[in-house]
Amino acid sequence: MLPVLDNEAMREADRYTIDDLGVPSIVLMENAATGVVDALRETYPDSTSVLVLCGPGNNGGDGLAAARHLVNGGHDVRVVLFGSEDRLSQDSAVNLQLARAFGVNITIVEDDTLTALDATLASRPPDVVVDALLGTGIDRPLAGRFAAIADRVNAMDSAVLSVDVPTGLNGSSSDTPGPSVEADLTVTFAALKTCHVLPPACLRCGDVAIVDIGIPPHILERQTNLRWLESHDVTLLLPVRPVDGHKGGFGHLILVAGAPGRGGAVAMAARSAVVVGSGLVTMAVPEPLVPVVDGACLEAMTHGLAADADGGIAVPDGLEPLLSRATAVAAGPGMGTSDGAAKTLEWLINAWSGALLLDADAINLLAGEPERLAGRSQPGVLTPHPGELARLLGRSTAEIVSDRVSAAREAADRSGCVVVAKGFRSIIATPDGESWINPTGDAHLASGGSGDVLTGTVGGLMAQGLEPARAAVVGVWLHGRAGELGGDLYPAATPASVQSELVAAAWKELVDP
Repeated sequence: MLPVLDNEAMREADRYTIDDLGVPSIVLMENAATGVVDALRETYPDSTSVLVLCGPGNNGGDGLAAARHLVNGGHDVRVVLFGSEDRLSQDSAVNLQLARAFGVNITIVEDDTLTALDATLASRPPDVVVDALLGTGIDRPLAGRFAAIADRVNAMDSAVLSVDVPTGLNGSSSDTPGPSVEADLTVTFAALKTCHVLPPACLRCGDVAIVDIGIPPHILERQTNLRWLESHDVTLLLPVRPVDGHKGGFGHLILVAGAPGRGGAVAMAARSAVVVGSGLVTMAVPEPLVPVVDGACLEAMTHGLAADADGGIAVPDGLEPLLSRATAVAAGPGMGTSDGAAKTLEWLINAWSGALLLDADAINLLAGEPERLAGRSQPGVLTPHPGELARLLGRSTAEIVSDRVSAAREAADRSGCVVVAKGFRSIIATPDGESWINPTGDAHLASGGSGDVLTGTVGGLMAQGLEPARAAVVGVWLHGRAGELGGDLYPAATPASVQSELVAAAWKELVDP
């Protein structure tokens, strides 16, 4: 798992390395520049001409040092430095002197005109543009000449490599407050930043390469509780299935779900739970729905619940003996928000102390009251999409989308549950403040029923005894990867009805790469 830092945490890691460990700051800058050059050469091996755009801060110093190394390596390099020479940071000033001594072609622009840049671009478009203008520090929308420079860079046919963070983005934020450089490759230092991994900002970073500049890993780790998942992390979390195992040893998931016209939701959740290894699965649905779902998942059992006049769940009567055989309960898919559904959810919260997953309508029934789940003997799992998370917290969807990490953490803290904030790069947050970003999944999951498949996947893992956070991490990874694998068969969207089989393929990929 890779740590994801914000600007403040990265500054503290830098400070500690420089002040407490005694590594000179210019050594870190030199290491950063070397990493930029190595990444450029590896990614663009046929490039011969490079334009380096530098600002007056340390990001510009990285660019100046990189320009020197590129000249040494035989590249045709031109540098345009935007800023007064006497206002450069100390390390940047040293690297300006060194670049000159090594014969780097440097143009300094102290005013707001872009004549020199336009002339440079007109004379000979470069193979690669290195954006070393502002780095992580900007905390407001890009404006003035730097906004104009970003527009010019984005209009070019050249490949664009941004140093640390594309100019115009804030390392601490997933937001895109204004114009920014749109990079093909971002080379960042020591650790990922928030803008590299969360949308929409991450969509402007291109591929991201992390360069070791000499900051000890344990210093980076202690600066954050947000981490980026990698495939080998998930492989280690998969449940172990002994060769002599039997269905009774792999748990029993009860799915409390369904309403007329929504039988597919519970059937797809059940199938997914079967695929990830739940020994037994029972679909507890309103009585009129039993014939509909009974043949939809051949491996699952059914249990009829009393129905109201509309065919939905009327009361939770009949669930108690069923729960005596359960190892996990998942509720919500297709359940509706009727009075009967609300009574059933309330009964479940009070009567069932074991592993509990709530999705869809079960979350909507908790709108504004996540605290109703707090204090359970075992943390539950909530899997809301942005709209459901907004209703749960009593906020607007726009607020949730603008900072899903904070929203997921708030929901986890208030509910005492593990929260999966679904979406591109889903967030998994725990009540103790730990959180992870899942890298798998794309628009192929934008299809009705996908959330039900995730419910069954995570619920099926919980039924086998995986603790909630572990089940959520594994389930979200597998489900996201299933969507990606579906892209080979379904160019637009992967139907939820086939996603469970692709979850199995994603599992196999982890254990037999």
